[in-house]
Amino acid sequence: MSNANAGGTKKLKKGESLFREGEMSKAMYLIRAGAIRIFKKKGDSQIEIDNLRAGQIVGEMAFLDGNARSASGEAMLDSELVEISQEIYQSALSQTPEWLTILFKALVARLRSTTTKLKNLESSSTSVDYKDGQSQRTFVFLSTHDCLKIATALLLAGSRSNETTPEGKKVKFSTVDRYAQQVMGVPGAKTTCFLETIKQTGILTFGATSEEIFLKDAITLEQYIQFQGDENIAEASKRHDISIRGFTILSLLAKHLSHFPKDGSGQVTINIMEVIQIEAKATGREPFRVDEFPEIAHLGYATQLNIKSGSEQLTTVNPEKLSRAFRMHWIQRLIATTNEDKSPR
Repeated sequence: MSNANAGGTKKLKKGESLFREGEMSKAMYLIRAGAIRIFKKKGDSQIEIDNLRAGQIVGEMAFLDGNARSASGEAMLDSELVEISQEIYQSALSQTPEWLTILFKALVARLRSTTTKLKNLESSSTSVDYKDGQSQRTFVFLSTHDCLKIATALLLAGSRSNETTPEGKKVKFSTVDRYAQQVMGVPGAKTTCFLETIKQTGILTFGATSEEIFLKDAITLEQYIQFQGDENIAEASKRHDISIRGFTILSLLAKHLSHFPKDGSGQVTINIMEVIQIEAKATGREPFRVDEFPEIAHLGYATQLNIKSGSEQLTTVNPEKLSRAFRMHWIQRLIATTNEDKSPR
């Protein structure tokens, strides 16, 4: 974290801490760009309190009352803040600058809402599993239900947008956040995190400001909602759970799908030995073992191998089904990685 002088600019990378719960306050901050997540720790879980963006003040409560920080602040995006020290604050009291007006408005609004938010969000980042008749609570920042709600909020915002650009349907973050928070009860920090996560798949991009979102692939988003919803209600034996190695194989089949022609029925026959050979030549090592392939066939994404020779081992796939399965599991893997990164160490 950079150390800014009084009144200077503080820049944070995504994930960097602005301040921690229990620390004494030396400054408050005006967010110039980016987003700051405010949260409290409770055991192995975290209570999401707020998600503040450009134009808002953060860290003012402890700064004004002289007590220790009651919550932690962390950058949700690369952020730039103006640091307001006690010296600057005291000097400005007689001048009533714009940021002071913003501060007092923020104080009134946040004092009224913090208690309610703490009560409502206390269990928002925990998951309960039942094993051997006993419940086990574990930390999950983005639960399946969170993801489905935020994805639905984004899809709804996109469907209501009249602005279509070459980058996709233009929607406002504030609109998605409002649907997610007010209608579906998902904290803003989770919405920001989910959108940042699925951005990696190309479903959306962000514009010049953190307020602009371009929904590029509403079809894949809708497929994800359907897929994850079906997985959520399916019996355990019928879910499409995939191992990391299985996902590697699935991703390589999708990557090299275009190298193999379709037959008259639209199916594609892939020689997995050719895939292994191409990848081994590019990376210097074999990407997977043949005996790991049955997982993909078991999940229904490909047929069992038809072994012609040591260099020709064939599987037949439906290209649309395979590509869709890859995209769905890719989103799942990205969310799982995000939850691992957010998990308390």
